[in-house]
Amino acid sequence: MQKIVKKPKDLLQILIDIAENIDQLITLDIPLRGAIDILYRAAREKTGIPLTLAAAQALANSIKNKDVIFIATGWPNRPLVSPQIGETDGPLGAALLSRALHQAFNAVPFIFIEQELVPAMKKVTQSAGFKVLTPIEAIKAVDSKAPLHSASVLSFPKDIDEAVKASLDLIQEYKPSAVICIEKAGMNTKGSIHNMFGDDNTKYVAKIDFLVREAKRLGITTIGIGDGGNEIGMGIIRENIRKKIPFGNKCNCPCEEGIVSVTKTDFLITATVSNWGAYGIAACLAILLGRPEIFHNRDIECRILQGCADAGLIDGISGYVEESVDSLSKKIHISIVDILSEMIKKGLYKIGKNSG
Repeated sequence: MQKIVKKPKDLLQILIDIAENIDQLITLDIPLRGAIDILYRAAREKTGIPLTLAAAQALANSIKNKDVIFIATGWPNRPLVSPQIGETDGPLGAALLSRALHQAFNAVPFIFIEQELVPAMKKVTQSAGFKVLTPIEAIKAVDSKAPLHSASVLSFPKDIDEAVKASLDLIQEYKPSAVICIEKAGMNTKGSIHNMFGDDNTKYVAKIDFLVREAKRLGITTIGIGDGGNEIGMGIIRENIRKKIPFGNKCNCPCEEGIVSVTKTDFLITATVSNWGAYGIAACLAILLGRPEIFHNRDIECRILQGCADAGLIDGISGYVEESVDSLSKKIHISIVDILSEMIKKGLYKIGKNSG
């Protein structure tokens, strides 16, 4: 079992119970894809406690005031049509988790994505309330005498050699306290990257695997968030799910090694929609820290969903440019935010009642 926050035994159980409900909410298989139950059961067996709580506690223990954090996202969708087509699942969660960690720790988020998707990611990040600046400017902004909330959006290489070098250089220069991947495609054992239909997308995807591997080598906290089994972080449960997920054991490309990612992270969050995994971590952090304000509200959710549409990102399932994610409408995502907000409120009340 993962180490969690030190609290009196009864309060600890309350915390676990709340996080259990959060895990259950973000893994409701509303679109009936049939994958999330397989993924969650496998991940939970490895962790022993609610996944969102394990990840939130790790971040609370790792991130210090004004630390840089790396968040990677972006899934080139329909790349054979255009590499500039990206989906709404991932970027939205990356921007909002960046906001939560910035509010919680005064952290400076660097968001990594494919070069072609940088313009869209900048718009989404701005929709979350950030002024998007260069890395040096974003670091300076945290010390601004007048409030200035900023993040940096950066491209990451698709070429393996360039990705390896970038990983070494970026970590050495900025010394992030955490590396988080949200709906980020990962390599299989042959180094190939696939979509959920078993097709090879390797040449279109930034090789964030190497950033994660270097972070793990240096003892930096790493977290993977995914919903299909082909995302970075799923290496933790690779053998558990390889034969249970469509194309998990054998893909459509010549590598024939399946879509399941081999890259491991320290912590794995599985969710029906990867964005919801990011929300679950933020909600747990709000409870752990006793700071409900770090979790976003329905107004911000509406604004960033609109921001995704304005940026030209598509719903990865429907293919439409609209305020939806993974075929689920705007009202579903707002409802998830509302329920999580209520969970935070009730959880903090119960913890306060039992701590007196």
